[in-house]
Formats: sequence, C-alpha cells, structure tokens
Amino acid sequence: MIDDASLAAWCDAMAALLDLPIERGDRAEILANLRLIARQIGLVGDVALDDLAEPAPVFRA
Repeated sequence: MIDDASLAAWCDAMAALLDLPIERGDRAEILANLRLIARQIGLVGDVALDDLAEPAPVFRA
C-alpha cells in the first residue's frame, strides 16, 4: 500500500505540473480518491496471469 505522504507528494507534483490550483477543502477528497485508486490498483496487480494469457477480444457493434 502506498503511504499518505507519497500520495500527497504526487498530488502536489501533478497539481504543479498541470498548473491546477487545489483548494484546501478539496485536497482531502483528492487524497481519499487517490488512496482508493491505489487500493484498486493493488487488487488488479495481485491477480496472477499465465504467461500464455491472451487479451480479451474486443466486440464492436
């Protein structure tokens, strides 16, 4: 799991890179969303795939 300090540093770096001001009240919500995303990435990353696994087909209507 990624620690809060790393998420806060990443949030600050991306805000500076995008020249995106973040209000004080919004920062807590942004960090909560980043924690959720990091947890979801961990779940996906924990799935073991066979070396011969193929991507799912793409169906178009």
